[in-house]
Amino acid sequence: MQTQRIFNWAEKRIKRRHKAPGLRCTLAFDGIVGWLKPNYSLQCIDINRYGMAASITVPIKEGSMVSLNFRGKYIIQSNVKALVSSCSEFEDEYRVSLVFCYATDSKYYSRRIDNALSRIERIYSQQ
Repeated sequence: MQTQRIFNWAEKRIKRRHKAPGLRCTLAFDGIVGWLKPNYSLQCIDINRYGMAASITVPIKEGSMVSLNFRGKYIIQSNVKALVSSCSEFEDEYRVSLVFCYATDSKYYSRRIDNALSRIERIYSQQ
């Protein structure tokens, strides 16, 4: 009989995430797939400058490259590339974990994106 391992999400993270209840985000797929699929609205759960967790109504394939657009109090940031690291069903929605590409691959690094995500993290770390 195989035992189920309880996974601690905090062990996987580079830095502690902060609750982000008012942060709105839309997700769009990159490439040709993006032309065929609609944009989806995400409900942000938590965020830091390296990644975020969100809930969404449809499942997303792990390893998918997506583009995120953020809107919130004092925040408007678009075209943030992210990689879906996991997607698991939770009640009637799906919990998706995203890693921002600028932090893992130098070809996606942008000082503008780094500064914007640092500012978003700073706003939600104070709440």
